[in-house]
Amino acid sequence: MSRYRSLKWCMAMMVLLNATLSWSQVSLAPYNVQWTSQSLNSSGSMPMGNGDIGANLWVDKQGLLQFFISKTDAYSEIGRLLKIGKIAIRITPNVMDASSFSQTLDLEKGIINIRGQQGNQSISIQCWADAYSPTIHVEGKSNFNAVVEVENQVWRTVQRPLVGNERHSGYGVAFRNEPYMTEKDTVLESSKGIAWCHENNSSIWQTTLDNQNISDFNTAGTDPLMGQRFGGLAGGENFKKISPTRLASIQPSTHFLLNIVVQKAKNNALTDWKKGIEKIFSSISENNIQLRRNKHSAWWKAFWNKHYIIISSDSAKEKTFEITQAYTLQRYMNACAGRGGLPIKFNGSIFTVDLNENMGSGKKGFDADYREWGGNFWFQNTRLIYWTMLHAGDHEMMKPFFNMYANALPLAKFRTKKYFNHEGAYFPETMTPWGSYLPDNYGWDRRGKKDGVSDNMYIRYYWQGGLELSAMMFDYLEFTKDSAYFKSKAVPFIREIIAFYDNHYARDEKGKLLITPAQSLETYQEGVTNPAPEIGGLHWCLDKIIGQGSMFESNFISLSKRLKKEVPELPLGDSLGKKILTCGYDLGKRLNIENPELYSVFPYRIYGIGKPDIALALNTFAMRGYKSWQGWHQDAIQAALLGLTEEAKKMVTSNFTAKQNSSRFPAFWGPNYDWVPDQDHGSVSSRALQNMLVQTNGNEVLLLPAWPKAWNVQFKIHVPGKKTIEGSYHQGSGVNIKNKPAGIQIKTLIN
Repeated sequence: MSRYRSLKWCMAMMVLLNATLSWSQVSLAPYNVQWTSQSLNSSGSMPMGNGDIGANLWVDKQGLLQFFISKTDAYSEIGRLLKIGKIAIRITPNVMDASSFSQTLDLEKGIINIRGQQGNQSISIQCWADAYSPTIHVEGKSNFNAVVEVENQVWRTVQRPLVGNERHSGYGVAFRNEPYMTEKDTVLESSKGIAWCHENNSSIWQTTLDNQNISDFNTAGTDPLMGQRFGGLAGGENFKKISPTRLASIQPSTHFLLNIVVQKAKNNALTDWKKGIEKIFSSISENNIQLRRNKHSAWWKAFWNKHYIIISSDSAKEKTFEITQAYTLQRYMNACAGRGGLPIKFNGSIFTVDLNENMGSGKKGFDADYREWGGNFWFQNTRLIYWTMLHAGDHEMMKPFFNMYANALPLAKFRTKKYFNHEGAYFPETMTPWGSYLPDNYGWDRRGKKDGVSDNMYIRYYWQGGLELSAMMFDYLEFTKDSAYFKSKAVPFIREIIAFYDNHYARDEKGKLLITPAQSLETYQEGVTNPAPEIGGLHWCLDKIIGQGSMFESNFISLSKRLKKEVPELPLGDSLGKKILTCGYDLGKRLNIENPELYSVFPYRIYGIGKPDIALALNTFAMRGYKSWQGWHQDAIQAALLGLTEEAKKMVTSNFTAKQNSSRFPAFWGPNYDWVPDQDHGSVSSRALQNMLVQTNGNEVLLLPAWPKAWNVQFKIHVPGKKTIEGSYHQGSGVNIKNKPAGIQIKTLIN
């Protein structure tokens, strides 16, 4: 253990041991990320963000400060999530290339601090994405008069086709036999500084509708891509423009302030877009930077005070420091990208970089717009990020995910009526942000094929995501008591999902719902009958609807009660003489590596600690078809929910201590099945850790149900009813709970 690591471990122990003296003394300082040398390239970048805009920031060996700028919904003409741009800053005299150097992510303040010293000359720089405005601030102070140069390093300078492996960055909407183009940016003239913009002068939207025989939806829907413009404007105190892409100090000075404003908007003319961003820039520049910074850091302080899990151990063999840091950093990454116009991307979030390292299969040398699996959304992957936000109290960050599906509901209803001539709505596993199939998955040549039947067998009948999202919406309501939002967004969505299942499938000779043709996730494909995820999801959601009767109209409650009686029991089987849950009936060949039989443990918590027939679920888990826990595999969550402490501990420890060799930031995992940074990997581990600490069933809270005795912990965690529990556990002194919320029954299960 290094001297620095030992110091951080001791500090973490002091925080925990002092918990009973002052519950307000929780400090995340030990878990800050600090580097004492410059980075080789962008793979050595640190992330920062305000929930919508973000940056990957690093200082290279030559002392050049660089960062890619990103935004959650900067979608191009062809549906790729593009970077906003890249900025490089040079300091003269150059003290940033010195051996006396540090770069520190201050988690509690949401600021990256950079310091360089050469001899008696030193400089300190603070970088932060303003929590309250679409602005990145770079503040510098030095003990010498420095000249600062700023360059907009535009790389999208010409229209060009994506070819070879790079086409995978546009997965889903790439024409197979036609050029697939990326368009250039426009550098603008502005009296405020250096400005640039990407303009969507074409759109893939209508093509997706035409491909899926719903062309006439264009009279009801609006093209989300055409006319969209996104870009930036950089300038600030003591800067002058020396070219359309470069700024420099007006005169050498001991301080500088650079503001980079980001804007995405639809305007009738580019001149209007420029006026809009200049107006924002002027309002930012007129405000006191210290007041803005204080307000920004107060947001982060409040964010961290909502929730924490700080673990330590009396045994040096335990990896509790690394687990705590990794959990904290994954939540930080969610906060950096979780308040934007679209959900967090599972395959890199907003923190992809240009490929300096070979990521395999020839994937090297691509620009920072590249991400494996492209800019569209996979429900199975995206959901895992949002399941972590309930116990963390990050409920506002769940809304972009809910909103994307709620906004796509009209298209889904339209499609259902057109394809199947009945009411309701369904969503394919893979979809564009506006709700259509990905044409690559649906099939470009539709001659002689039925509507609603995709060419891609892996997603052909993979529609159960609507049920799981409904389940998550119910959890949101139970945790937040936000009935207004639930009625506005969730109720219409849930109603249409249930209507689809009621209308779409026949009944068998016993009057039971017969879900076929179907598939069991991607693992068992066409020909499946009554797949376990759908059966479990229907039971779970229908029980919730009936239990939340006041949220729905009476005729829908009656429909749900009737449908509940018609849904068959979960499919069962035998293995080695033991009864187990199965993936469904008429399964055929296994074609993927999921465990659909365990969806009734998670996400649908039908089986678990203190619930009936847990032995059935335990047998099933022990005999599950595929055993793995990295990436999107949810084995760790299921182990925790079943009280399998040692297995959950092993999986969480393994995941949170894994290292992605080409990335310097410790929470940039991947690529696994997705891309770097892989948001599924950290999310599964986070939800598993939460469920090791706490599980809920209505008003009952199980505390420490799968918690290792050797792990001391201080925590503040959210439970249903808009309530939190603060407490600690120490192996020597047991459990100490600060507050016991009214109406909550807490059962402590650790021995």
